[in-house]
Amino acid sequence: MRAQKAKKYEVFKECTSCKKKWSRRKHFLDDPDLEIIGYQADFRELTEGLFLFNHSCGTTIAIKAQYFVDLYDGPIFEEKLTDSEDCEGFCEIRDNLLTCSNKCECAYVRETMQIVKNWPKKKNDKNRLYKNLP
Repeated sequence: MRAQKAKKYEVFKECTSCKKKWSRRKHFLDDPDLEIIGYQADFRELTEGLFLFNHSCGTTIAIKAQYFVDLYDGPIFEEKLTDSEDCEGFCEIRDNLLTCSNKCECAYVRETMQIVKNWPKKKNDKNRLYKNLP
């Protein structure tokens, strides 16, 4: 009889500190124990930049922007205004979560960051075992 191969389950992300796993992006975004704290830009390839999240265990988790940009459904401008007079420099400040009003290629990543930031979180019901007690 042939030995069965163990099924390999894909994981969207695993915390490097506490080892919590999120099987899907939606589960990751829904988790109230995560908070987006910034974006580390890669100006050569914007989707290679990192969205930074703090996890309740105390670690920071970095995930490439490419895993979130499909959430954005707006215009994507072709010209990068980085280092121009019009650029407000938001992408150069890692913990700046503000949107950019310029018609710059980088603006869509910042808009995506807002979608992630404002994602509705599931309630964290740590007392669910005691719910029915008087």
